[in-house]
Amino acid sequence: MSMKIGLVTGEYPPMEGGVGAFTAELAKALHELGHTIHIITSREARPPDAPRTFTSALEPIDLGFAQLHPRINRWRWPSLAVVADIVLRHELDVVNIQYQPAAYNMRSAAINFLPWRLKNMVKTAVTFHDLRVPYLFPKAGRLRQTAVNFLARSAHGVIATNPADYQSLISSLQAPALFQRKGAKAQRERHLVQIAIGSNITVHPTNHIEIGEIRHSLGLQPQDTLLGYFGFLNDSKGADTLIEALAGLDGRFHLVFIGGQTGASDGANNQAFLDGLQAQIEALGVAERVHWTGFLSDARVSAHLQAADLMAMPYRDGASLRRGTLMAALAHGRPLITTTPTAPTPQLISGGNCCLVPVGDAAALATAVQTLTDDAALREKLGQGAADLAAQFSWEKIAAETAVFFQKLLA
Repeated sequence: MSMKIGLVTGEYPPMEGGVGAFTAELAKALHELGHTIHIITSREARPPDAPRTFTSALEPIDLGFAQLHPRINRWRWPSLAVVADIVLRHELDVVNIQYQPAAYNMRSAAINFLPWRLKNMVKTAVTFHDLRVPYLFPKAGRLRQTAVNFLARSAHGVIATNPADYQSLISSLQAPALFQRKGAKAQRERHLVQIAIGSNITVHPTNHIEIGEIRHSLGLQPQDTLLGYFGFLNDSKGADTLIEALAGLDGRFHLVFIGGQTGASDGANNQAFLDGLQAQIEALGVAERVHWTGFLSDARVSAHLQAADLMAMPYRDGASLRRGTLMAALAHGRPLITTTPTAPTPQLISGGNCCLVPVGDAAALATAVQTLTDDAALREKLGQGAADLAAQFSWEKIAAETAVFFQKLLA
């Protein structure tokens, strides 16, 4: 059954951000399955070449695979009426909110009330990219968590992206309003599902000439080892631990930060972390071995991922399959060093498809880098294991599971 699906997201390309990239990939895959897609997002996502007259600002932009509605100035209470207008005008069947508080400006909980606003108009589902609470206002206290719980409970369906969030959401959904009848377990299974995310970067073919050019542009010698880090910088991703580890390795080891630095969401906090990181780099004397690409096209990100000998992504909150950056490293078949998950994640096997080190342990990270550098066979094994794991998370599969869930809600 073909559906008219609305995807609501606080960020979308050309805005920088993983949730925006996720939404674009999901929209393309759902379109390939025969569904009509409308993407409702911020004004900042309006393509540079799109008309900017008053009349055109109200009309969707045809992306080929979706209709783009870059209509929201700020994600405050009036934005809910804008979404409702689009839902009615285009007769949408399902609205899927991509929830990451920072993307919607964490000082407002307006987006948490969108399912409630649309409850008599359309079926709604929320994909939780993380379970962080919105900031709201000083002394909001329990209201912050209440806002997240209300969002989950008022939507017709909830999608978790990893096992830990799935278990947390089960607790959030234990509300009498949702489970009034017997058979609560069956109701919960109908309303809550776990669907993994995929790589937010397509694997683009490359060759040894392009790889060589990238390494030469970074000033590397043939015997040097290049560590790669992919993703925006913030205090949850452990880049400071990586810099400390680099300082403990000799001059043959270099590090490249691939892509943009702070992203479109939560820019102030991310910039503060970046400033501290750059000060750390100078203090430890490794500035000549740390390289920055800046924002790149998908093809160039893919090439840089393939140019790295190792990917080192020591998340401070542990590795998780909800991170598109980690999925990108896996999809590119890179030998990956990351941190031990804080929740059971049996898909990640240290020594099989990645190398796991303790959170915040720079010495252990440096040792892992040295070990993999000295063992080509182990690097090849981890790279192949990573690619094999990533194959389980294709966008075609993700879109198919998402569409089946939406159809259950409509039924």
